Amino acid sequence: MNSRGLLGCILLVCCLLTAGCWDRRELQERGFVIAVAIDLAEKGKTGGSELETFTQGVGTKPLRLSVQVLKLTPAGRAAESKSEGKTFVVSNTGQFIHEMIRDMLGQTSKGLYFEHIQAILISDAVVKEYSLRQIIDFWRRDAEMRWRTRLYIVPGEARKVLDFQPPTGETGGMFLSNISRHYARDPHIGSVRTDLGFTSQTLDNGGDVLLPRLEYKDKQVKFNGLAVFRQDKFIGYWDEYTIKGVRLARGNIKSGIISFSCPEHPGHGVSFEIFRYNTILTPHVEGDNIYFTLSITIRGNISEVTCQQFHNSYDTAFMEKAEELVAEEIKRNISHSLNISRREGIDTMYFKKYLKAYEPRTWARIQDQWDDIFPTIPLYVDVRVSIQNIGEHN
Repeated sequence: MNSRGLLGCILLVCCLLTAGCWDRRELQERGFVIAVAIDLAEKGKTGGSELETFTQGVGTKPLRLSVQVLKLTPAGRAAESKSEGKTFVVSNTGQFIHEMIRDMLGQTSKGLYFEHIQAILISDAVVKEYSLRQIIDFWRRDAEMRWRTRLYIVPGEARKVLDFQPPTGETGGMFLSNISRHYARDPHIGSVRTDLGFTSQTLDNGGDVLLPRLEYKDKQVKFNGLAVFRQDKFIGYWDEYTIKGVRLARGNIKSGIISFSCPEHPGHGVSFEIFRYNTILTPHVEGDNIYFTLSITIRGNISEVTCQQFHNSYDTAFMEKAEELVAEEIKRNISHSLNISRREGIDTMYFKKYLKAYEPRTWARIQDQWDDIFPTIPLYVDVRVSIQNIGEHN
């Protein structure tokens, strides 16, 4: 064997002996951030620690950032960890979120990793004082963040939500993220396309932003409304009925309950469960006259009748009347939400988007007057309901 062959053999043996990940880091050595909360620093002074600060060269310290970090412990300490909780919270105050995160490394033995962050909770006090674009700027720029991270607006102090202990045993961040997935079956949950990616896209396109309102009371959480932004300016909250009307118009409902009062028996009513829901929104331009039509087709079942002793659910006349009342209730709900949208100047029905796409010449002509024209545009709604079943037992 010549010298080159000998050298090759030595290098091969060295490669076999030194194989492995030179910069490996075990999971237990990482501090995975599951959720963060952003408050005004003045709010954070209540119950906060004196260590939640640092000396900075310029600016003030208007914000308080809190991160919920997952505890990863060896299997032998699982019972001990369960009694202590699965997460812990670290807070800091400052002007720049990135600077606060780096300073938090002085409070934890493990590095903070954001690849698995589930939720960003923002106090409404923060968005009343600062624009949404400014608050989420860091989360949009940093490559470590994920576009599917959920954004929530919290009335009052957002930091308190991080102390929430889910009864299911999940971490708080996972629990909050999973609730928002129920939007497909609950029209009251307005979390459709409200994550960091869609919100960023909406802001970049000059659109209005709707984010879920998350309330925490008596150690329980609930999504109960929408936080409404005119582009990135917070203007207030909408209730569940308004959310439902917006979603019925947009057509992003897979299931849900439509309830209405019985015209023959006051105090009683009927509920209808949606199984299939399709919408077609069409812009129309006739000279200077602009209007929209919304065609809705629904299939579903009668799910509950509180005045069943007075009706025969098998009767064709009852079924036809119920279909008519479901259609009227949907029109009423959409009209309610549209009137609020017009009053607030929020284009929740995507009129602008459809005009840009289908009537670009008209849009080019009116775009400078859009804020004045939008509240005057009529929407004509046509609803066709088909009841497929009346349930397992009449």
